[in-house]
Amino acid sequence: MRYLLTLLLLIANIYAADIAIVKEINGDVRAKTQQSTHQLVLGERLSEQMIIITKANSSLKIIFNDNSTLVLGENSLLNLKTFVFKPMSQEYEFKLFLQKGSLSFESGKIGELSPESFELKIPEGIVAIRGTKFLVMVQ
Repeated sequence: MRYLLTLLLLIANIYAADIAIVKEINGDVRAKTQQSTHQLVLGERLSEQMIIITKANSSLKIIFNDNSTLVLGENSLLNLKTFVFKPMSQEYEFKLFLQKGSLSFESGKIGELSPESFELKIPEGIVAIRGTKFLVMVQ
């Protein structure tokens, strides 16, 4: 039974939808999934529910499938909660949670087509898109 569960989790990971790609990486940046934590590498594909962790003197730039750009600063913790970008069926959802640290964000197509579908939660509030660029810092 345990082997079957492990096999199902591996298959689910293989078919998990990629939502973004790592474009730049500096220092110690890790991704945490339900199964493991690993060092991120340039060109790696990211998926929903990954938690991105940057250490001191580290940063990360990722490009989402709608061409949104996110730069995560040092000592940050970001959950890539949900990303749905299906323009043909007009389905959009983009949810992030920045627990600590800093990020800068430039919206892509979701910001143009459905700005109300974007949500960045922080411990004491929510950031919504009303423009194209913003910077947020959480202590």
